[in-house]
Amino acid sequence: MQGNGKSAGTRPDRGLAQTGLEVAIYCSLLAAMIFVPSVAQAQTDAERAALVAIYDATDGDNWTDNANWKSQEPVGEWYGVTVANGVVTELGLEDNNLTGTLPPEIGNLTSLEVLRLGFNSLSGAIPSAMGDLTSLEGLWLYHNQLSGSIPPAIGDLTSLEELWLNGNQLSGEIPSEIGNLTSLEELHLSSNSLSGSIPSEIGNLTRLELLILRDNTELTGELPAGL
Repeated sequence: MQGNGKSAGTRPDRGLAQTGLEVAIYCSLLAAMIFVPSVAQAQTDAERAALVAIYDATDGDNWTDNANWKSQEPVGEWYGVTVANGVVTELGLEDNNLTGTLPPEIGNLTSLEVLRLGFNSLSGAIPSAMGDLTSLEGLWLYHNQLSGSIPPAIGDLTSLEELWLNGNQLSGEIPSEIGNLTSLEELHLSSNSLSGSIPSEIGNLTRLELLILRDNTELTGELPAGL
């Protein structure tokens, strides 16, 4: 009977401890379930705001096709926008009558892998915020009216495989930071107003299959050996 009494006295405590642990685990899981959607929603809101900023800065009302832009439809239903796993991964607005400048908010599309804005009439500088698009694999801004220098921040796009900036009004030297783009396979900078020496750091681009620098009359120097 004494043994039964001791057993009866300890089991409830053990049960309470187990119940407390289960409650703690449940609360942790519930908090995680609440936190993850809120983070995802914040990301979605930031991307939507970035897309709206691009629309406003490039005269979106006069684009050739602006279907669903600035509507309440999911951004994946907006013309030229591709969404995967809940984030914007591609923006393709080539030959779509974009004018004006690229806003710094474009740097908030941090999951972007492909940016196609060629054959438009974009002007002004390439924003340094473009360097925040570290998931970018393809950047096509060719045949616009972009001016100023190529921002050194372009060297932060270490996942980049194709970079086409040809057919603009870019000036100044090719930044040495371009040598950081060691995944680059295609580099097209022709038909600009680039000047100075070809940076030796281009020699770091060992995967390069296409390099076009022609029609930059003030660009000097020779290509590094091995290219």
